[in-house]
Amino acid sequence: MAVPRARSFLASVLGWVIVAIIAYFVLGALVGTILWILRTLLIIVAIGGLIWLYFRLKTPKD
Repeated sequence: MAVPRARSFLASVLGWVIVAIIAYFVLGALVGTILWILRTLLIIVAIGGLIWLYFRLKTPKD
């Protein structure tokens, strides 16, 4: 009777390890994607701000 209980416990532990590994990669990909989007938006805003500043400083004052 002890052998099936041990196999059941090991199967459960192995299942949770597999779920943890999959969750680690999925969450890592999700966090990486969100950070990539934020970095892209930050670069676009910075370039837009530099272009705005360039044209603001380039125009002659009346």
